[in-house]
Amino acid sequence: MLPPIVALVAGIACDGSQEPQIVATVVVSPSSAELLALGETLQLIATARDENGQTIEGAVVNWASNDNSVATVDGSGVVTAVQNGNATVTATSGSAAGTASITVAQRLVRIDLSPSADTLFSIGDTVRLTAQPVDANSNPVPDIAILWNSADDSVAIVDSNGLVTATGSGRANITATGGGVSGAATISVSQILVSMDVLPSSTTLLSLGDTVRLSAVGLDANGHAVAGLFFTWISKNDAVAAVDSMGLVSAVRTGSTDVFASSGELRDSAGVTVAQLAAEVLVTPAVDTLHAVGDTVRLSASARDANGHLVEDTDYVWTTRDSSVVTVDGMGLVTAEGPGTGEIEVKATRAGVNRIAIATITVLEIGTGSASAGGARSAQPGRRLPLLPAARPIAPDPLRSEGAVPPTPPPSTHPRAR
Repeated sequence: MLPPIVALVAGIACDGSQEPQIVATVVVSPSSAELLALGETLQLIATARDENGQTIEGAVVNWASNDNSVATVDGSGVVTAVQNGNATVTATSGSAAGTASITVAQRLVRIDLSPSADTLFSIGDTVRLTAQPVDANSNPVPDIAILWNSADDSVAIVDSNGLVTATGSGRANITATGGGVSGAATISVSQILVSMDVLPSSTTLLSLGDTVRLSAVGLDANGHAVAGLFFTWISKNDAVAAVDSMGLVSAVRTGSTDVFASSGELRDSAGVTVAQLAAEVLVTPAVDTLHAVGDTVRLSASARDANGHLVEDTDYVWTTRDSSVVTVDGMGLVTAEGPGTGEIEVKATRAGVNRIAIATITVLEIGTGSASAGGARSAQPGRRLPLLPAARPIAPDPLRSEGAVPPTPPPSTHPRAR
């Protein structure tokens, strides 16, 4: 083995006619370098020189790194970046050595988001995005602060940790920014209809012709309304309540029915009740005159709802406020009891909520009616008039008249008188 200071160069003649060259220095090129991505490589060149600075061709060179956790080097001088940091790579030939300073400093080139695209099917649904800053070889770059942003908060919002929440149908880009570099993910919100509601769920109409606007809403899995739906409306019983294509319900007659709204395979209903409520009561006649005690007149009452339609589902209670003048039975038949003016009250119950009408009846004193008045009374239907005795003329009795001469009877024409 040669002493350490001697290095033999391959190719020396075997006859010993030429002295071996001794490597005095080794120059590594480049002497320093910065690698910007893990896995990035660099070819180092080592040049062996003698004491006169002459290049020694074919000198054997050995390579080594003082920190293989930062950079490694193979036998041909190829350096590979392992992690951020600094390392010294040494090329040795004989007793001479040269070095190169290697710095590994990852440079951020992009931010990868995962998932890069996703679809949410309900308002309020969430997805967690992760942002990964990477170098040119797609290796993670540590210690990069990330700022999150949504391009359209009406579709999706994102918090400081990358949690995305759906806020409305549509599409939005979610951006992660750090180190002057940005990455984006596309989030689509496409609600799926899973249930329906018709509002109000029940309603009562109090007059024929009254209307109520029903509204239908389709809901996603989280109970949020789905926009842009078309609904078909139908009434189970059009004779009670009809509905148009926009959900406007109209009362037709008293009763109950269901009104349905449907969209696709889904539908919901609202209960509709038509229960007329009297807004007023009319009595006919409202004013009348009876000419003698015992005369009668039939009153009629009709309850009307707020739209003027007859309320059939009601009862009437008849009472008098002046029983010494007039009385009334349960069917509205008024009878004159004495002279004066009295009031008959009719109250609509049940569907009437105690609506009241009043008829004013005047009874004339006995014997005050004239012949013409009597004729007028007899022409009124529904009246009962008292029977008066017929007037007969009384002839004077000739036999009782003082000084009177009886008349001579006429000659008899009877056969027996002959």
